[in-house]
Amino acid sequence: MMTEKEIESFLSELEDGSVKKEEAAVKKVRFPPLDSARSDRPIKTSLNHLEDVHVTLSAELGEKELKFRQVLNLDVDSIISLDKSAGDTINIFINGKKTAKGEIIVVNDSFAVRIIELKPPKNMGVK
Repeated sequence: MMTEKEIESFLSELEDGSVKKEEAAVKKVRFPPLDSARSDRPIKTSLNHLEDVHVTLSAELGEKELKFRQVLNLDVDSIISLDKSAGDTINIFINGKKTAKGEIIVVNDSFAVRIIELKPPKNMGVK
């Protein structure tokens, strides 16, 4: 590491012109075409570094079409009947993307979802 005096000395020599500026040699670089670098073999990677990433999982329990007048009349303790019940198939989303299908079940007086189908990730060669 240079001291402050050494830096000042170097800069003053540059300003005086006593240090010769050499021209940099510029060479053209050739890169191989990207297509030739591709391989048909899948790359093996580990997902261990993603294990602690938080994601949002949501289950779509149903939907209901309402007239705007009905929405305006909603209040605390209003009940909206949905079109799904225990045993029906629902969509499961991870970070807003449809990822799986599940079945609504009841466990100890609470609703739960049993996974019945997983959508394969894109670009994994699974069709």
